[in-house]
Amino acid sequence: MSTLASRRDAAILAQPDQDDRRRAARYDVSVAVQVLTTDGVPLASEVTNISGSGFRARSPIHMPKGTKVVVRFNTTMRRRAYIAWQIGEDIGCRLLRALTPGELAAVLAQSD
Repeated sequence: MSTLASRRDAAILAQPDQDDRRRAARYDVSVAVQVLTTDGVPLASEVTNISGSGFRARSPIHMPKGTKVVVRFNTTMRRRAYIAWQIGEDIGCRLLRALTPGELAAVLAQSD
């Protein structure tokens, strides 16, 4: 096998499959947040499930997959994210920069 082919095969093996990317611990929560769309429209929402890399929230408006948003967890913590999926009023968002363990703990502490 050529060196190029063996490097390619090693890179393929190193890529996590869909299941591996979802292995981050997920927590059911009830946290009020504000979601801002790219055009600046604020939307009050509730995060119902969260991990360090993403969250599920409620959205009364349809937002297409790939829509970029900013979510404010509180007055000092916000993150850019994009809509990964929407089913009814539930949206799944992927954070562009993961929450640190301390930030995740702070969000969990806000849960009702």
